[in-house]
Amino acid sequence: MIKLKVFLICLSVLLLVFAAITCMETYSLERAIARGFFSDMLDDMQDIGYLDNHLRDYYREKMQALGWESETGDFFAGTKPLVQGERARKERNETITFMLSVRPSRVSQWLHILTTGDSVFRFSGTRPSEYFDQGW
Repeated sequence: MIKLKVFLICLSVLLLVFAAITCMETYSLERAIARGFFSDMLDDMQDIGYLDNHLRDYYREKMQALGWESETGDFFAGTKPLVQGERARKERNETITFMLSVRPSRVSQWLHILTTGDSVFRFSGTRPSEYFDQGW
């Protein structure tokens, strides 16, 4: 009888440890994917001087396919400039600002609350524009 109790306790501890490892790996993977989206979009935005609609739609579809939601209705709220007519130019020493807010899966939200106190992955960055106007 004692051997059965010890076996069940050890089995439950092993299951708990494997579940915790799986949750941490899921959290790390989702955060890395979101960070990768952020860095790719920031680089593209820096090159063209604004956030292109095709680029925005492409990444929005990718994030929705992962089951992520936006916090405020738009994943890219706070990003400037958004239209081609207001693009930042290098010769004027203008900067671009990119912000990404993603609400990940429930497991990742819980772990993110434990580590940072917020359930949303938030990334933001400002860089000088690399777009050089041909007509300058």
